[in-house]
Amino acid sequence: MNRYVWSLDNKVVSETDKILIKKGENVRLVLYNGSMMRHPMHLHGHDFRLLNGQGDFAPLKNIVDIMPMETDTLEFNANVEGDWFFHCHILYHMMSGMGRVFTYENQAANPLITNPKKAQRQLFADDRRFHFMAENDFATNGNDGMLMLQNTRWSIGTEWRLGYHDYHGYEVETHLGRYIGKMQWFMPFVGFDWRYRSEGGIDIQEKNLFNQTNTKDKRGLLSAGFVYTLPMLVNFQAEVFTTGYARLQLMREDIPLGRRLRGSFMVNTDKEYMLGGRYILKKNLSLSLHYDSDMGIGAGLTINY
Repeated sequence: MNRYVWSLDNKVVSETDKILIKKGENVRLVLYNGSMMRHPMHLHGHDFRLLNGQGDFAPLKNIVDIMPMETDTLEFNANVEGDWFFHCHILYHMMSGMGRVFTYENQAANPLITNPKKAQRQLFADDRRFHFMAENDFATNGNDGMLMLQNTRWSIGTEWRLGYHDYHGYEVETHLGRYIGKMQWFMPFVGFDWRYRSEGGIDIQEKNLFNQTNTKDKRGLLSAGFVYTLPMLVNFQAEVFTTGYARLQLMREDIPLGRRLRGSFMVNTDKEYMLGGRYILKKNLSLSLHYDSDMGIGAGLTINY
């Protein structure tokens, strides 16, 4: 019997990520879900026993829904030659690379696949496909939104915060980054930050936690930095601007508080902070409530795509 251990938070695969098995052997898989998401895992071409200490009463399945922080043990007999995909049934998880291919050693070539290397590239093509995302919150204290074009390696995104009054200010940030390594926890980026605010014609200087002087009244700066995903999917962002001004930030969006209720927070060394929540009405529509250190409290309607 061959035994394989796979951590499901290690999602991204490359064209070499195949698991070689021998015909007739029993294959045992120990799957650990180290993420905070459920993963319905499906094996093509075979049924497997879900062991988990059940012995002779282990149920026979070809898909198992693995809960967050759960470990499951599967076992199947390798009795059908071929290349068989084992993947998450949540589409965007699979498209971001959450899968492995079980392939038999020394098997005969498939006459229906005349170019195996080309077929393999097509299998993994979705891993490199770009997708577009957008969100806008029409709130009583301002307009917040973002646009993002991203695949499993590259990300370009713009976010904005637009006040209804000059003293609330206007801000646009754009970042272009690339994820490093299989785990996709680390993304260096370059960016541009533009801000404007009017306080009766007086340019107000502010100091951050490092005692560096900054202004939100009129600013247009290039930057470089990185984003690192911490446990519980909290993003830690470090950024240095062309003036030498530095900013550190912690943020998480879409915190599941209930079936339809989501939370979010942000805090950084510019002494800015945000706390928010939204109630999901439909797939692309939510009611929102948040407090922003610059714009105060606001309620509104969030549209996302």
